[in-house]
Amino acid sequence: MLDMPRSPFSQFLFDAFIEWEKSQPGQRSNFTKFADYLGVKQQAFSSWINDRTIPNLESAELLASKLGKGIYNILSLNGPDPDLQALSRLWPHLSEEARRTLLAQGEKYAAENEQPSNQTRPVEKAA
Repeated sequence: MLDMPRSPFSQFLFDAFIEWEKSQPGQRSNFTKFADYLGVKQQAFSSWINDRTIPNLESAELLASKLGKGIYNILSLNGPDPDLQALSRLWPHLSEEARRTLLAQGEKYAAENEQPSNQTRPVEKAA
């Protein structure tokens, strides 16, 4: 591979590949095997490592599971909300009544705390 300037993301990915390759004793690794390890298509990986594209949020989540949550900062993405992830894991275990109650409480809270987007302030009359 040519030694050329890289974006922070492709450099991160390349460095992750080098570290992963070191963990494969006695084997000559390549990008195809690393893409398989990450669970991504070779074409996507090639496009990322060569600075042609960057991952979408779904791919970033997949990469974060293997390479760490720092990937979100490098890609300037907001990672998944931990509270929302916890709620998502718990949801299947909640009764229908508990789900309805939780949804109703969330909707009530959102309605009470909603900020109008075009909030106008009353104009004060000069005395």
